[in-house]
Amino acid sequence: RRYLLERFGEEIERSKKFKYSFSFLMVDIDHFKVYNDRYGHLVGDAILKVVSKAAKENIRQIDLIGRYGGEEFAVILTETDIEQARFAAERIRQAIEERPVKVYDEDLKVTISIGISTFPTDGQDTQALIDKADSALYRAKQAGRNRVCVYGV
Repeated sequence: RRYLLERFGEEIERSKKFKYSFSFLMVDIDHFKVYNDRYGHLVGDAILKVVSKAAKENIRQIDLIGRYGGEEFAVILTETDIEQARFAAERIRQAIEERPVKVYDEDLKVTISIGISTFPTDGQDTQALIDKADSALYRAKQAGRNRVCVYGV
C-alpha cells in the first residue's frame, strides 16, 4: 500500500506538470466476507489472487494496481480520462465476472464493484481522489453491486 500511495503522489505531480488526466479506480470484491466466513480464509486468499490476476491482465503495463486493504484494490490508470477509465473498469469487471474461481472442491462466481475518480476534475491530491472514488464505489454497492460508478455522474 505504501508503494502504491508513493506512486499515486508521483502520478499527481507528473500529471500536473504535463497537464495530463489520469483516473483512479477503487475495486472491491462483492460479498467477500461471506466467502471468507462460509469457505474459510484459504478460499478468501485464492479469490484475492484470482481477482488481482484478472485485473492485472486487463490493464496496460504503464498502469498500476495494488492492494489497498482487505478485499479492496486500487488501480491508477495513467493518462486516462473519465470515458477511457469507465471502459477499462468495465473490462476489468466483466473479466472477473466471467472467470470462475476454482478452489479445492468449490466452483465460485465472484463479482466486483468499482468506483472511479479522475484527476484533475475530481481532486488535486491523493486523499481527495481516494475519497471520491470510494464514494463512487459506495454508490455501486448501494445500486446492487457488480457495477462501475463514476464520481459525480
